[in-house]
Amino acid sequence: MIVKNYMTINPVTIPSSTTFNQMAQLFYENHFDAFPVVDEAMRLLGIISRTDLLKTFIPEYFDLLDDLSFIKDFGALEIDEESAKMMERLLLADDLMTTKIITVSEDSTLFKAITLMMKNRIRCLPVVRGDKLVGVISRTDILKALLVKKKILEEK
Repeated sequence: MIVKNYMTINPVTIPSSTTFNQMAQLFYENHFDAFPVVDEAMRLLGIISRTDLLKTFIPEYFDLLDDLSFIKDFGALEIDEESAKMMERLLLADDLMTTKIITVSEDSTLFKAITLMMKNRIRCLPVVRGDKLVGVISRTDILKALLVKKKILEEK
């Protein structure tokens, strides 16, 4: 069972110039966990996840704190409306994307793909041919493939 037979071909992608607002809208309208960031030639530049957007609301120094129980809600983290609007216009996918990307090739096995996902706690992997994005494989894609193979589900 190889990735090529189960991946999503022509996934939704975004350019590195996509604004925070545009990314937020894409996540709101779609149920994807992440979007590949590509250039005009479909070269994979990075990946932007819901977590990457959420991190913009959490101060960097929080990583240094072991106990956050003293924070009751987001009130302590709120920024004024003007700053929020500026952030929405100025933050781009290029600023927020993860560039150390774990990928698989079309000829990788589903076992390799799911092992990478589970070890790295990610839900999907970009599928590349060289440096070009050719698809995406998700945990759901792999689960469906296994359930169909075991005849637990019928293929549609």
